[in-house]
Amino acid sequence: MRAFCGAVVMTAVCAYGVVGGAEEVAEKPLGTVVVTATRTEAPLGSVTSSISVVTDEAIDSRQVQTVAEAVRPVPGVDVVQPGSPGTAASIFIRGANANQSLILIDGVQVNSPTLGGFNFGNIMTDDVGRIEVLRGAGGALYGSEAIGGVVNMLSKKGEGAPHFSLASGGGNIGAFSQLVTAAGESGIVAYSASLGYVTGAGFRPVNDDFSNLTNAVRVDVTPIEHGTVRGFWRFANSSLGLANNDIGAGLGSFVDPDARQHDEFYLGKLEWEHEALANLSYRVSGSFARTLNEFTDNANEQERSSPNFFGDAYFLSRSRVPNDSWTGDAQVNYAEGSIGITTAGFEFKEQHGEVDQENLDGSGSRFSHSRHNVAGYLQQQISLLQDRLVIVGGFRVDDNQDFGTEVSSSWSVGYLQDWDGEGRWSTHIKGGYAEGFKAPTFNDLYYPNFGNPGLEPEISSEYDAGFEQHLGSRWLAVEATYFTRRTKDLIQFAPVDQVLCPNSAATPSTYYNACNVGRADVSGVETALNIGPFYGVSMRGTYSYLNFELTQKEGFPPLSPALQTLERRPRNRMATAVQYERGQVVRSGDHMLAEVNVFFVGERHDLDPFTFQDVNDQPAYTRTDLAVRYDMPCPGHERYRLGWFARIQNLFDRDYDEVRGFRAPPINVLAGARLSF
Repeated sequence: MRAFCGAVVMTAVCAYGVVGGAEEVAEKPLGTVVVTATRTEAPLGSVTSSISVVTDEAIDSRQVQTVAEAVRPVPGVDVVQPGSPGTAASIFIRGANANQSLILIDGVQVNSPTLGGFNFGNIMTDDVGRIEVLRGAGGALYGSEAIGGVVNMLSKKGEGAPHFSLASGGGNIGAFSQLVTAAGESGIVAYSASLGYVTGAGFRPVNDDFSNLTNAVRVDVTPIEHGTVRGFWRFANSSLGLANNDIGAGLGSFVDPDARQHDEFYLGKLEWEHEALANLSYRVSGSFARTLNEFTDNANEQERSSPNFFGDAYFLSRSRVPNDSWTGDAQVNYAEGSIGITTAGFEFKEQHGEVDQENLDGSGSRFSHSRHNVAGYLQQQISLLQDRLVIVGGFRVDDNQDFGTEVSSSWSVGYLQDWDGEGRWSTHIKGGYAEGFKAPTFNDLYYPNFGNPGLEPEISSEYDAGFEQHLGSRWLAVEATYFTRRTKDLIQFAPVDQVLCPNSAATPSTYYNACNVGRADVSGVETALNIGPFYGVSMRGTYSYLNFELTQKEGFPPLSPALQTLERRPRNRMATAVQYERGQVVRSGDHMLAEVNVFFVGERHDLDPFTFQDVNDQPAYTRTDLAVRYDMPCPGHERYRLGWFARIQNLFDRDYDEVRGFRAPPINVLAGARLSF
């Protein structure tokens, strides 16, 4: 904590020293437009819910390669990755479980039907135009999984004359990356595409390597005025060694030499959007998403000789888990003059998941299940007092094959007052209420000897209120949001020696059963300070506080500490970023950008990987990252730009664990060159 505060103070002093004597203020850039909050385009400054945007400029300035790293600075979001690059990364929004947040890529749901969550560890930022993070308030528009919020990764749209780029870099611990991009417009066609390859040897002595090949394409065709066909494609293929795979068996410092994981991800979407009248538009789309996770391992002599070895019947040697989702939806937007927009939509979704796992002795776990969900939603946006007052209300009805019908509603209101008419003292206050739910996953319901077909959906209700205030300048603003959420019928895997689920419809497991054990009450505060851009200097700092309490249902015997807390979610988390940007550093037309990011994560609960007991004092840590970029026109070829970049993660080589027992990567340097033309 002291290290983090020291870094923040020093960067703030540096920023003040640079901008303190300035007399002119840079013009405020045009407002960002978001779509996730209302399913329609809306200026970020007028949105009534809590939403953050990670732009492609922010991704580029930090030089982050994965979406998990890109959203790390967002207030209210916790990113957790167990050890080496490529391992399964999860995010927690406002303290919700990882499977209680809806993950979208270009509007397509990619949550796993079997696990419920999504692995961010192998999703690269290649061709990502922006990432919108809706904190809370997602159920009335998006249905299941949106209790904590929604993360929507949106592809870049091709613009301007055709242009290309080639980038290549390398670094320590075997890091290597290559990226090729192409984008532009030609007549009625706009396109954007990328092909990237990332690999690394890892920092463990053996079996810690990671490789990822990602391809992304977006094509926009406008055959008629105000009518556009869009096509989206994304593919990712990754492979990694699981050096830490045996840590759960209590083997201490032993490195698993042959545990491997291979993941494939496919996404395709075709969409037609048309503004039929000046005040009427509609959109129709169909999409497909598939993930395939494969795992292999063998127990060698050292593992079998360990006193903690569970035995062949409990040692997973092979696993194959394919998940498929097909979605069709239609949406209509009607604008009533300048005061409101009515949105109505229909969605059909078919999901299929399989689990095929085998132990060394031939035993294993296998199941296959499919289900469909039909939903309709209606939302009304009202703008009054020359758009200063915005009111949004709506509801959604889901009819699910497994658990029946669920209705979710929400409302929110925002008021913007520009006191001086120039944006220097503007105040934006907003607040709202939202309901959400999460259907039990296929694993929750049907996993052999663990699942419980009698589970009920998790139901949530959330209030939040906040404000944004500019302090005498367009480049100086503070914002704060308070939220409180209650989730009932919380699903957890409870040991049967503690509780036998009263609503269990399956034969009790020898060890665990999925249960609706009780409720979770979560509240918190999210704050941010924004300075700049001012003479090339920008600074942003965020602080998030989280408080939670779990209460079990009446009649349940006392549960273990691990079932009475929210693991891996710190009560205190901070992030700060200082950026310096300058042109004409060495010659005319060149450009330099440098950014420092500091992250502080406080103490938190976690599971000890050796004893499987709750640990309530997982140590806090501070991590510092540095990124520098410089580019210039090529002599004699002004259309070509040549640049160099360098990124250092964990600059001070801190030794820490995001997940207990899994050391986070040490200092990691990546440097290279980029040619754009």
